[in-house]
Amino acid sequence: MNSSVKKVLRDPIGAVRRTVDKLVVGPLRYRKGRSYDAQAYWGNRFSRYGSSLRGPGDEGLSETDNDRDYAVAGDTFRSFCEKNRLDFAAGKTLEIGPGTGFYTRIMVGKGATLTGFDITDVLFDELRAELPSVELRQGDVSHDAIEGSYEIAVMIDVIEHIVTEEAFRGAMGNIAKAVTDDGVFILGPVLERHGRHLYYVHFWTEEDARAALPGWNVVDAVPFRSGRLLLLRRGA
Repeated sequence: MNSSVKKVLRDPIGAVRRTVDKLVVGPLRYRKGRSYDAQAYWGNRFSRYGSSLRGPGDEGLSETDNDRDYAVAGDTFRSFCEKNRLDFAAGKTLEIGPGTGFYTRIMVGKGATLTGFDITDVLFDELRAELPSVELRQGDVSHDAIEGSYEIAVMIDVIEHIVTEEAFRGAMGNIAKAVTDDGVFILGPVLERHGRHLYYVHFWTEEDARAALPGWNVVDAVPFRSGRLLLLRRGA
């Protein structure tokens, strides 16, 4: 049974409500030209769900199901970093879209000196209370330059919520400028297909990523969620 059918059977009324919200209400409320008001959308969504993984995850799944899916993703991320011998304690790490702090905790646990850059600051107070060593900044990676220089950049479960080519290239360019010449960029999930799905979802491919990051190459990739997790380096 696929996840869409499972969600409908588990909560048919909720499924209808979410469909109407994503196809009618949301676009009317958040659409902004060819894109959408990401700061307002994610600010409202994280305010609704708080620290629950339903905020950054799948609203149609229960908290238990989201916790399970994130646990699997977290294990993949840890194994991927270990396989590629990434030493988070050796330099500075940039995380784009820390959200509830799921991956932030993993990296801090590995000794990372971490800066989180997020479109909304709704959960910043909670994260600062739990992880006082983490520097949190609000900004739109598609448009705003990122101060500092980082050996590792991580962007997980964010790429699909950048919905225009201009914004996608802007985000990739701003991250590339923030990473040291010998640094690495972890990006995912990238999918096999390209195209707009909902007003706040766009699927990007590995080819899209490489085109937006001239001079960078994919040096490792593993299955991750519905796509793949990439490790990119300059000129590798």
